[in-house]
Amino acid sequence: MDVKIDSGGIHSFEGILAAIDALVSFPDDIMLYPRLREIVAYLQIPSFVFSTFRFYPDGRTTHYRFLVGCSPEWIQIYQHRHWYSNDPYLHYACSNGMPTVGSRIPKTSAGQRDMCETAKKYGFRSNVIVPAHIRATSLMGVLHVANDIEIDKGGEAHLLKWQSLLRAMAMSLLEARIVASRAHTVAKLSLDERDLTTLRLVLAAKPAQDVAKAFGLSVASIYALYARINEKMGVGRINEAARLAHECDLL
Repeated sequence: MDVKIDSGGIHSFEGILAAIDALVSFPDDIMLYPRLREIVAYLQIPSFVFSTFRFYPDGRTTHYRFLVGCSPEWIQIYQHRHWYSNDPYLHYACSNGMPTVGSRIPKTSAGQRDMCETAKKYGFRSNVIVPAHIRATSLMGVLHVANDIEIDKGGEAHLLKWQSLLRAMAMSLLEARIVASRAHTVAKLSLDERDLTTLRLVLAAKPAQDVAKAFGLSVASIYALYARINEKMGVGRINEAARLAHECDLL
């Protein structure tokens, strides 16, 4: 289905569904961003931030990235004060999968309350938080949409009525980021399809003999292949290379 767009942006419901589905096809944020702006304009959502980060079972979070559709001054303050490390909305998303309004998420510290009060000055009076999780990866996404309407004036209700579309957007954005990150890392490490297949087999605990059979090679050739992969990835053991590849969503 073609997305119907004119000078005013997307102008049909069928168009917005197609536009959301198409988000995953863009190779980088620069190309994706204009289409995302068209979608939120159609939904009359003035401000958004899409965040991704890696979330590990021990509670660690790393590798934050932001796609920003809000006041540049706000995101500068947010990053300068490292509020992402204590953001109650991101914390909510780590252990929840359902969209919710910002007023339902507790602000348990002075820093969190300060963040939310400051955000109001930049158009974040009513907020909806949309987590995005994919089981096979440690990378997770959070779509935060907002407007400058007071909660008691229907600001949250206006945002939440789009929750099904927002969930689809969040998942498409996360998938797009995973695909782009994978392509970048594979190119950076000069990995080819045989390398990736080898790492998948190692991650599945297949011994060198089974890997050799899969490729029709000798065990000695497989160990030489392991050594080349280890060198490309800067590790000392093939098991470590497979673990790293899995963490980086290469497999």
